[in-house]
Amino acid sequence: MTVLPTKLIVVEDVFDISDLLVFLPAVPFTFADRVCLGRGDRLELRRPDGTVLETSFYALGRSSPSDGSGTISLKKPPNKADVPIGTEIWKVG
Repeated sequence: MTVLPTKLIVVEDVFDISDLLVFLPAVPFTFADRVCLGRGDRLELRRPDGTVLETSFYALGRSSPSDGSGTISLKKPPNKADVPIGTEIWKVG
């Protein structure tokens, strides 16, 4: 079965927290469930300059109190400097 690429977010902010990168805007949990977003899924970071960085999904962070959404987190690398504002994050596998 072929999985079609799905755009998850366009990065508005990036936080460097310990060994993770955390991105805003948050993703509604219902959307994450619908696209079956899970640890290890292949992601493409499509940067504004046209380059693409391949990585994998690590976790969907939860805020407290929950507002029904979570933040996409990646293990480093990549680093914050590798993901400029405007980068599109796509699930590709």
